[in-house]
Amino acid sequence: MNNISKYFEATRKAVFRSSEILKKYFLGGFKVNYKSERNPVTTADKKSEKLIISLLKKEFPEVEFLCEESCNKKKKNHNGLLWILDPIDGTVNFMHGLPIFSISIALYNGNDALFGIVYNPVSKEFFHAIKGKGAYLNGKKINVSKTKDLKHSLIVTGFPYSNYMKNQGKLIKIFGKFNEQAEGVRRLGSAALDLCYVACGRFEGFWEEGLKPWDVAAGALIVKEAGGNVSDFSGNGGYLFGGSLFASNSKIHKKALEIIGGKR
Repeated sequence: MNNISKYFEATRKAVFRSSEILKKYFLGGFKVNYKSERNPVTTADKKSEKLIISLLKKEFPEVEFLCEESCNKKKKNHNGLLWILDPIDGTVNFMHGLPIFSISIALYNGNDALFGIVYNPVSKEFFHAIKGKGAYLNGKKINVSKTKDLKHSLIVTGFPYSNYMKNQGKLIKIFGKFNEQAEGVRRLGSAALDLCYVACGRFEGFWEEGLKPWDVAAGALIVKEAGGNVSDFSGNGGYLFGGSLFASNSKIHKKALEIIGGKR
């Protein structure tokens, strides 16, 4: 696309407009409903999503949306332009006043990510990447870390909302292995930010299963453009709709997948 800049600039403005909603409700006054026992949605999620969709639909009515709260989610084989949006990635953190959450949005053309944006309205950290042009934090180019071995790596993870109790033993076992072999393991509660923190070298790797496209669409591109590697647990490229993802600085990727039990 030769005119990618107009899509990016419109998206950037929509994200900043939406962030004002999140900052307002972060102080309180929102209602909470539960989509499932461990999966909440707030007033802020819904209003943020509605505003971004309305702003972008006004400028680009031909582009469809795949989003967490209000969109048709059956877009796996979509061949045209598609926004993939999470109005608040880290809703539980948001609800509890923990300032680790973000707006995450990417524009895809079929299976190709054109650009991605992840923005934390509290820290004011604006991560973005445009395909082939690198990754940036507040306008400054970022790169993954140069750490070569797992024992000196800081790893981050998350736990899925669905089927957690069923898979708890396996998840805790993998967590334990990383805790034994890495320098440390963290769990922050926002997959989009976890990916961005890999991209800028704060973490060497991030793994999680049970993820949705809107959790990872923007962050995965940011990691790749920062020089990292993103795959599913088998080492392949099916992470967007496949439900499992490992992102790294590339140097620890093979070893980490062995621990997870995927590619050997």
